[in-house]
Amino acid sequence: MLIDVYCDESRQDLLVNKSQINEFNRYVCIGGIWVPYEKRAYLKKEINYLKAKYGIKNEFKWGNVSTNKVRFYTELIDLFFRAENKDILFRCVVIDASEVDDEKYNDSDHELGYYKFYYQLLHNWLTAANEYYIFTDFKTNKDNNRLHELRRIVNRSLHGENVKVLQAIDSEESVILQLQNILMGAVAYKFNYGDRGKSVAKNQLVRAVEEKLGCKIAPTYKCDRKFNIFKISLRGGI
Repeated sequence: MLIDVYCDESRQDLLVNKSQINEFNRYVCIGGIWVPYEKRAYLKKEINYLKAKYGIKNEFKWGNVSTNKVRFYTELIDLFFRAENKDILFRCVVIDASEVDDEKYNDSDHELGYYKFYYQLLHNWLTAANEYYIFTDFKTNKDNNRLHELRRIVNRSLHGENVKVLQAIDSEESVILQLQNILMGAVAYKFNYGDRGKSVAKNQLVRAVEEKLGCKIAPTYKCDRKFNIFKISLRGGI
């Protein structure tokens, strides 16, 4: 089966600038949404229908969530969790930035540490049974070979050439990547604020996800495939 995977990150600056870490700004998330290729056109059509229904003209993302558009975002969450979309999956790794020691484990290379976490997102998700086209949100890297190297290492872990493409795209051009940003945003908001977030609209979306899950947003078992959250423990190193 051919799978498209769209990936993005939240609060990644905390991995570089530890001075920003505080009680409500501690957890970094790297997430992805898994879409069987034959469902890609359908999913884009459904998202664009909702955009037209609610008059959304531009890119939508977690940072723009507001009360006057909360019904749009709620319907996006409903779309992801529809029974007929059980094969559209979400996975997110959560990193406590205060525990990351790049000096010790990554030769003080924050970028290398960041892509090690990206590897953890993909390595424990992808299988040799499928082929993959992976799209990440565009990010400026000091080392231009980071994505090429990530693809090589992931393929080595799969013992083949299963990842056919791993490339950066502009999130403005992909409504599926934007949907992933909303799901990941809810996870990051919950981990960073718990039940003390000040945004009424964002709290409402967190609750909407939790209602669909039937439980609080929290680390899940590996076998939970529809909505998987892996909180990395760094007590023994990365």
